[in-house]
Amino acid sequence: MFEDLWNGILQLTSKFVIPDWGSVIAMLPVLVFAGAIVIIVILFLNIWRHPKPRVGKVKVEPIPPAGVHMPGPSWAPPLAALGAFMLFLGLVFGGPLLIVGAIGLTVTLLYWLAESVRIYDHDLGSTVPALPDVEHTGPPPGVHMPGPSFLPFLAALGAALLFLGLVFGGWILAAGVIALILTLAGWMGAARAEYDKTVEADSTGHLENIPNPRTPKLLLSGLAIMLVAAFVIQIGWIPPASGEEASPGPSGAPVEPGGPGEPGTSPVAGATPTVHAKDVQFVDQTFQAPANKEFELDFVNEDAGIPHNIEIKDGGGNVIFKGDIVTGVKTATYKVPALQPGQYPYLCTVHPTMTGTATVQ
Repeated sequence: MFEDLWNGILQLTSKFVIPDWGSVIAMLPVLVFAGAIVIIVILFLNIWRHPKPRVGKVKVEPIPPAGVHMPGPSWAPPLAALGAFMLFLGLVFGGPLLIVGAIGLTVTLLYWLAESVRIYDHDLGSTVPALPDVEHTGPPPGVHMPGPSFLPFLAALGAALLFLGLVFGGWILAAGVIALILTLAGWMGAARAEYDKTVEADSTGHLENIPNPRTPKLLLSGLAIMLVAAFVIQIGWIPPASGEEASPGPSGAPVEPGGPGEPGTSPVAGATPTVHAKDVQFVDQTFQAPANKEFELDFVNEDAGIPHNIEIKDGGGNVIFKGDIVTGVKTATYKVPALQPGQYPYLCTVHPTMTGTATVQ
């Protein structure tokens, strides 16, 4: 009895120590929606309990003190919250919805930024006194002041592209590495030029600044073209995906579409079961496997840049196999332990809406 009680405590604790992150992420939009409902209910209760206004009194418009700027009502916060909700929704379901969510959050944040800049400019003109113009003639003799530079911005851009490649991998990662190397090489070149001017000052007694840099239009254009090309290749637009052409079999003869390994076809006896993932769903919502012995399961992720995996559970909902997460386009072979005959549901832990049923016999 005590052993069953202890096992129950351990199983309950594991839900908090090792949670199912796919299910947790899937619950985020629901929790946000539930929180919004609770806040709205509390707001209406406060309004309902608020004392009635005194009839016959004239409403006094609030006037801020002189020199204090109070911005008016704004749609920016609720729009930004809506953009964040769209992004989290895209993280759950993936595909085009993720791109729409990222664009929605970016547009709402840009709108908020533009509104803030407009308010700041309005406030700056009325509250800050005008300062006299000061003409700088340059640093004193012996003092070196480096001029303006695009290099910190370019290095930050290269680092951002590198982190973007670490998320999506493939050609985007290669473009990020090349972008960071190019920007850091340019920064090192500028630092070398400043050092040469410092060495020259030892003999001339005057330290000159290097010329002000020009806008790096060529480098920025090259980075943009490289990023777009990496994105197009990553999602499979170039080269175009092959159609339903027959591929040569082991004997050299072409194999017709619909053979072993093709999505949506019945497995051949002795063949390795295969599950395809495409458009954030399992194309094969069932597969057959032998009972009472370990077997291999081929998992083909056809969603470019989107992670998927396969998790098999028993009838009681306990996890009996969890495959590694695979980012498409890629094929992985799982080694599934021996299972008793029966029906076993499986799903993707990253996108729990992807489900299927395995038949072990």
